[in-house]
Amino acid sequence: MLSVALFLVAAQVSAPSPAAPALTPVTAPQNNASQRPRIFRVYATPDGESHIEQVEVAATAGPLPLSNLRAVSYSPAKVEWHHAPSRQFAINLSGEIEAEVSDGTRQRIGPGDLVFLEDTVGKGHITRLLSPVTALFIVPDEGFDLRAWAAGQPPAK
Repeated sequence: MLSVALFLVAAQVSAPSPAAPALTPVTAPQNNASQRPRIFRVYATPDGESHIEQVEVAATAGPLPLSNLRAVSYSPAKVEWHHAPSRQFAINLSGEIEAEVSDGTRQRIGPGDLVFLEDTVGKGHITRLLSPVTALFIVPDEGFDLRAWAAGQPPAK
């Protein structure tokens, strides 16, 4: 079992300017309590419709139990209706995507955005690769519960 702690940064990085405030020295990164990481969850309901929702991640969310990870690069294209091959996280490292689900919702996904794909049945989703994209796909262990993990609950045994 591969276990990885997932740290999400929800800030835009830019070159410091002369007007930038001085940084406070610390011995370890500090949680930003005013901004919680989010995951775009793509899922299917029993009627086969696919949807996107945002799930916030608690500061107490622990390491993810992972079974494999792969990196992939794609060329711009429109991938017609398809399903996720398995329940998996996708993290855009570079490039822009637009995901469309069967309820008509479209979601722009950019570098650093985290998506949990679990629409392995039903109508699926369309993926528009708007530019060259490099992404990581991370498969959680069998039985992984996204909501429990995101809420900071310990894994079920």
